[in-house]
Amino acid sequence: MTGECRVLRVVGELNFGGTEMRTAELLPRLSADGVQVHLVTLSATVGPGPLAGVVRQHGGTVHPIPLDLRFAARFLGLLRRLRPDVVHVDCANFSGVLLSLAALCGVPGRVAHFRGDDNQHRNLRRRVYRWVCKRLLRMSATDILGVSPSSLTFAYDPRWRDDPRCRVVLNGLDLDRLRRPSQDDLRGLIGARPAELVCVSVGRASPEKRRWLLPPILAELRARGVQAHAVLIGPGDDADDERVRAAAAAAGLADRVHLLGPRDDVGGLLSQADVVVHPSCLEGLPGGVLEPVALGVGTVAADLPGVRFIEEHLPGVTVVDTDAAPQAWASAVCAAASYTEQTSATAAAQRFTRSVFAIDTAATTHLTIYRRWASARQGQSAGQPSRNGERDERSDNGARPATAAGRGVDRAG
Repeated sequence: MTGECRVLRVVGELNFGGTEMRTAELLPRLSADGVQVHLVTLSATVGPGPLAGVVRQHGGTVHPIPLDLRFAARFLGLLRRLRPDVVHVDCANFSGVLLSLAALCGVPGRVAHFRGDDNQHRNLRRRVYRWVCKRLLRMSATDILGVSPSSLTFAYDPRWRDDPRCRVVLNGLDLDRLRRPSQDDLRGLIGARPAELVCVSVGRASPEKRRWLLPPILAELRARGVQAHAVLIGPGDDADDERVRAAAAAAGLADRVHLLGPRDDVGGLLSQADVVVHPSCLEGLPGGVLEPVALGVGTVAADLPGVRFIEEHLPGVTVVDTDAAPQAWASAVCAAASYTEQTSATAAAQRFTRSVFAIDTAATTHLTIYRRWASARQGQSAGQPSRNGERDERSDNGARPATAAGRGVDRAG
C-alpha cells in the first residue's frame, strides 16, 4: 500500500451523523497530503452515509467488525495486516479498549476523539464500565482530542488541561459543500405558502435530539398568529418518528410537520429555511447549529456548552434554556427568523471562513498529529531490528517519543 502515513479510523455504526460527515469532509484534504485512511465500523455491515464511499474513493479499505466474541482477534489481525501509523478512534470511552489493543500491536499513534459531552445520568453498571474504559484510555492513548472544551470536561476528565495529551480540535466544516444548491424548492416540497414560516431541524432520530418538541413550538407560534411548518431532516427511527407524528396530531398540525429522512443536499435545504430549531439536550459541537449559522440562517438551540461555544465565535445563535416551555422557544424562533431576514449569506460565509471552525484549520491539526507518529515509526524502523534480526519495514515498537506529549497542545476553553 502507498502513502506517507497510514491511519485506521474506528467509528460505531455508519450513518449520516456528525462524526461521519465531518470525517468524510476532511478525508480528501488528508489524502492530498499523503495520508491513507482505512475504516473500521463496529457493525456487522457497512451502513449508510458518505464516509465508506469516500474512504474507498481515496484508496482506503472498509472493514465491518461487529462487537462479538471474535472481535478482539479480528481487530488484532487487521492491525497486523495494515500496520497503521495511527489508530484514531471515535467511540467515546470504549476507545480505551480499542487503543489498548492497538498498543499491544505496537501502533505508535493512538488517538481517542471525544465528540459528545456525555453528561447523562448513569447507573452503577455504566459507571463501572466507564471507569474501566477510562483506565485503559489513560494507559494507552497518545493523544486525546475533544471537539470542544466541554466534550473533554464531561466525557473525559474535568482536569483535562493538566493532561499534556489533551487538546481541543474543532470540527471543521466544508463550506463549499454546504453552499451547493438543492434541486428541490423547499416550500414547494412541503406545500408552504410564501408568508408561512419554515422551521428546519437537522439530526438523527434519537431520544436526546428531542424532535417531538417541534409540534408544541409550532402550536405556540400558531397561537401568536404565526403560521409555520417544521421540516425534520436526518435518519429516522420508527419509534421516534411515531412520537413526532403523535405530537403533531395532538397539536392539530399533522399536515405541517414533515419528516424528510436523510438527505445529501442538507446545505441547499438549510439555505431555504427561515429559522433552524435544534432542541437536542446532548451535544459536543453540534453541526445542526454550526451549519445554519455558517449559511446566515438564524438558529435556536438548547443551552449546552457546545452551543455556547459556537455563540462565542459566531453570531446567529439564540440560546434557550434546555427545559424551557414552548412559549420561550416560540419567542426565540421569531427573533432568529428576524436575524435570517437581515443577514446576508455572503457576509455569513466570509465570517465563517475566517473563524476557528474553517475546515482547513481542522485538516492542518490532523495532519500534524498523524505525521508526528508516522515520523516516529520511520525513525524507529531505520535503526531497530525485527524479531528475525532484520530491520522491519514498519516497526512493532509503539513507544511514544518522550518529547511528543507536550508539543502543540491546544488549551482552548
